[in-house]
Amino acid sequence: MLFKKPLKITGINWPGALFLTLTPPAAIVLTTIHLMREGFVWQIWLMAAVFYSMTASSITGGYHRYFAHRTYEARPWLKWYWSLFGAMAFQNSIFIWARDHRVHHRFVDTDSDPYSINKGFFYAHFGWMLILEEPTVDMGPYGRDLERDKIVMFQHKHYVLIASLMCFALPTLLGWMMGSWLGGLAIAGFLRLVVLHHMTFFVNSWCHYFGRQTYTDTNTAKDSFLMAVATFGEGYHNFHHIFANDYRNGIRWYHWDPTKWMIQLFRLMGGAYNLRITPQNDIIRMQLQMDERRLKTRLQPDWHDQLEARITELKTQVEAAHVRWEKLREEYKKLAADYAEDARHRLDELKEQLRLARSEFKAALRQWREFNSTMMMQPVRA
Repeated sequence: MLFKKPLKITGINWPGALFLTLTPPAAIVLTTIHLMREGFVWQIWLMAAVFYSMTASSITGGYHRYFAHRTYEARPWLKWYWSLFGAMAFQNSIFIWARDHRVHHRFVDTDSDPYSINKGFFYAHFGWMLILEEPTVDMGPYGRDLERDKIVMFQHKHYVLIASLMCFALPTLLGWMMGSWLGGLAIAGFLRLVVLHHMTFFVNSWCHYFGRQTYTDTNTAKDSFLMAVATFGEGYHNFHHIFANDYRNGIRWYHWDPTKWMIQLFRLMGGAYNLRITPQNDIIRMQLQMDERRLKTRLQPDWHDQLEARITELKTQVEAAHVRWEKLREEYKKLAADYAEDARHRLDELKEQLRLARSEFKAALRQWREFNSTMMMQPVRA
């Protein structure tokens, strides 16, 4: 079965169904003809890679993190950039994309979720775009602010024209200037589009099916490094579903999240500002709670009472150490900003206290993880 549970289908979404089913064979046929006739033209492939990056990041950084979640503020020129290259991804207008995504977050994993994984992997991946279903929720309230945005509504009104020009006409024109209009259309147009489509769709399917639930198990969203690499950082999906107002998905410096870095770059350029982040204390608390829940779910019931006091003690140590570290950081930043010669001694003291507090926090966190790892090796629940 393509779908995991019966659906209330009212018809076929013919525009979406035809577009999504015909573009892959078109990409294969046109690319094959181009390669057979003209061989490998590296300039064409470079153009395709550049356009892929621009369109993918316009979906992740523009459609998703800005328009759907308002995780930062953007200047008009940046919003125009998102609207043009987001349309080049041919994933619908900003208005529809962002509105549907908000509904997904509000009703995740229920029948009102536009692309619920509980209706099957195929459905969540792109099956939901092939059919028409009986509506189960009023979509109106989820797009009110978008309706007031002139740039959003201009793109929505002229979406098909803008998307067609950006997605197919522009690569064809540039390809012609490079000596191969067919290569531009095939590689930078169709092939780029099909690959981008399915990498984006994997966030709705793969990231709700495979991976780790790092911060919450109240929904099916999962963190997947593989998908983070494939989707410009969107693979840290468990984090995103619990902290959707954070402009980051990968919160560590080593997390692969090009979208986060791009937003930071636009902030330096003056296009993005008021970037929103989740307090680190909240992130630590949710991670500890999830570790504890996973531990108690795994262990046999007779272990619980014996471990309760130790778990509480270790969690309290971690949280207290982190709170102390954060308070000292804030005090240091404030004092450094209002630097005066008579504050040098206090700054030196704070620097040493910060070093000790950071070491204390890391030691407490390491102790928690070692305890957690050891207990996970105990007999599983019967």
